[in-house]
Amino acid sequence: MKKILFSLLLIFVLIIGFLSYIGVVPFISPLITKPKDLGIKADPALVAAFDIAHEMKNELPDGKIPADREPEYEGSKKLDIKVSSAEITSILAYWKNQYSKSPIRDVQVRINDDGTGEVSGILELSTAIMLAKQLDYSDEDIEKGKSYVKYVAGDLPFYMTGVANVKNNQVTLSPTTVEIGRVALPESLVAPVSSAVADVIERRMSKVTNLDVQELTLEPGGVHLVGTIPDTVK
Repeated sequence: MKKILFSLLLIFVLIIGFLSYIGVVPFISPLITKPKDLGIKADPALVAAFDIAHEMKNELPDGKIPADREPEYEGSKKLDIKVSSAEITSILAYWKNQYSKSPIRDVQVRINDDGTGEVSGILELSTAIMLAKQLDYSDEDIEKGKSYVKYVAGDLPFYMTGVANVKNNQVTLSPTTVEIGRVALPESLVAPVSSAVADVIERRMSKVTNLDVQELTLEPGGVHLVGTIPDTVK
């Protein structure tokens, strides 16, 4: 479940990465380092309760993924559940602590009563570029991305709103607002990247053994997930 939520968040996060990649937002001030506070706090107790309730197993050495390898997944668990904003935020914070290669930190997720989602946090640009290799993007694309990162001063705070859903592992997303620092980007810059970002998230999901997302939707206060996920990480 932690991997799924991390992947779904990339639907929004990689919009920022793409805009930096094409040079739209160079020279973001490193002084703007705090993401927007959405009022959702991470709580490790929520993660522990989730794992117990859904019989998730962590068999990692010392509970963390070794730096020299990727996580491995086993088993399967059918789920039809709703995950709250606080649970999502807590799981993402826990996953960042487990997996140093995660490109996002200090993340808050809030699903509103109207079914829209908000997310804020920090995107670690150098880590995000490295992630592209795992998703089987070409060396040429990755090197091009690296060439643009040098024009951005430090990691990027982000804030985004929109809606997203997954049906039979196919991602549909409609971002409506993207802010970098405190600067809102025009819709004309956000809409064209939606299909590219959907491709990224689908590639990420395909890397998770025994993952089959039949349906995922945003509902008031949380995310409704129907599907099968691995129950063991090691």
